[in-house]
Amino acid sequence: MKRSLTTALALALGLAATAATAQDARFDVQLFRPSGAPQDVVMVGQSRPLAHMSASGGFFLNFSLDPLVLVNKSGDSSKKVLSLVGNRLQLDAMATVGVFDWAELGVDMPLVLAQGGDNLEAIGSEGAIKGYVLGDLRLTGKVAVPGLRRRPEDSGLGAAITFGLGLPTGDQEAFASDGELTYSPGLLVDYRFESGILLSGTAGLWDRPDRVFNGTTVGDMAPFGIAAEVPILRGSGITAVGMVHGAVGLDKLPDEPRNIPAELLFGLRWYSSTGLTFTVGGGGGCGCSLQAPSLRFFTSIVWVPAKTAEWEAIEKFKEPPEPPPPPPPDSDGDSVTDDLDVCPKEPGRADRGGCPIRDADGDGVEDSLDKCPQVAAGPDGKGGCPLVRIQGNKILILEQVNFATDQDVILSESFPILEEVSQVLKTHPEINRLLVEGHTDARASDDYNLDLSNRRAASVRRYLEESGVSTERLCSQGFGRTKPLAENDTEEGMALNRRVEFTILPPAAEGEPRCPGDPVEKPGKKKGGKRAPASTPLPAPTKPAEKP
Repeated sequence: MKRSLTTALALALGLAATAATAQDARFDVQLFRPSGAPQDVVMVGQSRPLAHMSASGGFFLNFSLDPLVLVNKSGDSSKKVLSLVGNRLQLDAMATVGVFDWAELGVDMPLVLAQGGDNLEAIGSEGAIKGYVLGDLRLTGKVAVPGLRRRPEDSGLGAAITFGLGLPTGDQEAFASDGELTYSPGLLVDYRFESGILLSGTAGLWDRPDRVFNGTTVGDMAPFGIAAEVPILRGSGITAVGMVHGAVGLDKLPDEPRNIPAELLFGLRWYSSTGLTFTVGGGGGCGCSLQAPSLRFFTSIVWVPAKTAEWEAIEKFKEPPEPPPPPPPDSDGDSVTDDLDVCPKEPGRADRGGCPIRDADGDGVEDSLDKCPQVAAGPDGKGGCPLVRIQGNKILILEQVNFATDQDVILSESFPILEEVSQVLKTHPEINRLLVEGHTDARASDDYNLDLSNRRAASVRRYLEESGVSTERLCSQGFGRTKPLAENDTEEGMALNRRVEFTILPPAAEGEPRCPGDPVEKPGKKKGGKRAPASTPLPAPTKPAEKP
């Protein structure tokens, strides 16, 4: 014998007793009340309302087997006694509109296209149930919870308050109406993942008139539902849907089992680019309560006018989430990406723009700050430059050679500089002629300055000779104030003009004087003979005078 898998009404009755029973008040047996928005999961909605003034309309068609049967409680409980509603084919015509992006209003007009069952004489009416009747018109609403309104392009948590109002427009005798006004407030909470997966749950209250039908209480119920939508081919708009939905009976007689009809349904959905959404699926009930069929099949078509905000939201849903952009390359692995790395091929430091600290001469002063990046500064250098260095045809010094005021006496503070010059000459024997130049500012006459510059240059030359540099490699000459480096109208300019310079001269040509200002050697004079002094000999400095 076949047992109903979904709806079992346990009745302590015999057929004879049943025939004598007066007709009981009937009720709406339809548990399948779909949600009409295009992205609602059939029996369980989603929290996001339609976009403002976006609309949808469509049809849900469902077929249920054995939605209401009687079984014999005594004896073989699996024996079906009477099929009150043996099968039902119902169409729900639905329309929904969004308001201000916060709310959604809808309408559902059920129409029983066909239904059948046994002769209902046993429950007080002759003949089978009517096959074509209206159901109760339903008005629906949804309002997003502030702070939990999820926009179409967003993922994350969402919530909404729902409300349904049933108008008694259906045929109660055909089990298609409750015969009175009903209402159903509820709460809907869902979560959409970045991948497009939607998990949704709902719970509420279905306030309906209390009925006692053949010893079983039918009244207020607490509907519930849990649903999921999972993209399968998201780029093509194909998803899988699944849900468990039902209702817990809140009223019952003493010793009467609680009425909890429930169904498990699965389906496939296709969001087309034309604005049409197609869903098809099926499942069955628990076989333990009123209103739960043993088998149900359903299909739907919902239309959203193309190019509306809601259509754009569905099209966006069909697009797979963009993968995160790859990190910018870091060719040298120094944690500074190539787009920011000034030296993308060399590992370096972030505070240096990704460049290494370069110190070509190894003097501890990095090249970007080193005024002499190819010459080591040495212990007395400054700014990366040594105290004395060769550059072109000059031996450059970082500090001036200082003399006593209006004298040719070298101050002791300049001895280290001249020692460095001497050392450079000793380590560069290829320099066979060095001219020591003396220069002055313009604060005296030309003759006085020329004489002073000659004497000061000779004093420096003599110091180098006494420090071990060969006399044959040294020359001296004074230029007075004839070659200024700056204007003589400021103290700073005059300080620059008072200076000693060291110029590297090329080897003397045949017949050329060895030093500038020397007499030309006469033919036949023995080479290596003592040259005439370039200036009047001066005594060597012994005790330096102090600067004024």
